Amino acid sequence: MTSNPPPRDPPTIHDARPRDARPDDNAALLELAAACPMRGDVSLRVDREPDFFALNRLEGERWRVGVASGLSGTAVAGCVAVAERRVFVNGEPRAIAYAGDLKVHPAHRGGPVADALEEYTRDACRAFGGDDMPSLLTILAGNRSMEQRASGPRGLPAFSRFATIRSHSIPIAWSRAKPSGSVNVYTARPEDLEEMAAHWARVAPQRQFAPVHDAPSLAKWIAAAPGLSIDSYWIARHRGGRMAGFLAAWDQSSFKQLHVTAYSPRLAAVRAGFNAVAPLCGATPLPPASRPLRCITAAHICVPGEDTAVLRALLLHVYASMRGKGYSVLNVGLDVRDPLSVALQGLLAQPTDIHAYITTPAGQYRGPALEGLPLHHEIALV
Repeated sequence: MTSNPPPRDPPTIHDARPRDARPDDNAALLELAAACPMRGDVSLRVDREPDFFALNRLEGERWRVGVASGLSGTAVAGCVAVAERRVFVNGEPRAIAYAGDLKVHPAHRGGPVADALEEYTRDACRAFGGDDMPSLLTILAGNRSMEQRASGPRGLPAFSRFATIRSHSIPIAWSRAKPSGSVNVYTARPEDLEEMAAHWARVAPQRQFAPVHDAPSLAKWIAAAPGLSIDSYWIARHRGGRMAGFLAAWDQSSFKQLHVTAYSPRLAAVRAGFNAVAPLCGATPLPPASRPLRCITAAHICVPGEDTAVLRALLLHVYASMRGKGYSVLNVGLDVRDPLSVALQGLLAQPTDIHAYITTPAGQYRGPALEGLPLHHEIALV
């Protein structure tokens, strides 16, 4: 005689492994992103309307998003994204993994969700490139809950910090004189693409983890990026016509919107002072908490490290072109060790630091040292 097994309790996150996200998870992932603001001097909520996956598609040729189900079995309690990238490591092309978008709903923090998503990440990185696949991740400075994971608790991979990216938010305020140096700056045209790719191939190996691009792959990436086109790029040329550098000025509001949730006391004072003079100089005031922050983000910065004047010329031309168009800030991300950072002096940029870590699916990274070159990291993709 047999008896029926006792009824199971409703599924919880404790017995549900993360799974690959599906298109019908989009609405739940948008809600999750809105519930997980980034805390800092300016705390921001990143809305990913209308398509959460639009950003993930740009992260690499192969990518996955993992989701952990909540107590109902349907609500998304957390997510993480993993992508395979071909980049320069110490000047040589190789494949790495990038892990980002780790979000845990506030109602599920302190439980097993984050550990389960880390296990998903390890499995995904291993599937991309095996146990020794170098895997890059970034953590906003001051995020103690993530920093405490660096030691690899409970058998999870340990990760080592090797660089810090500083996101410089330059207020677009009064008119600034464009430099009258040795370069001419103008917006790119389709016929510039081949030369841009050749310049990237010269400069990118000098940057740790800069993506490997040729003209077709760069064109493909630009075409896939919402709100980006060849005329979003600004090119600097020496007087003789030789290309000196370029960057993109990217308005991402069609798929990624920033909303201010709070200002620190220091930034609240900065905002009050800035907004007092904004009407006098034709600047867009910084928004109050709960309102959107319109910004332009520099992407694909391609300037040799010694050419600080070239980067400054590019930034000041972008700055001038965006003044009076409703944008509050221009965001520029550079490694704190990058000599190009000198180009931002005097622009009143407000800093936000993002720490970069390296690991592998097998555990702690034991490959070649990475500190010898400044890190290239696209803050537009965070």
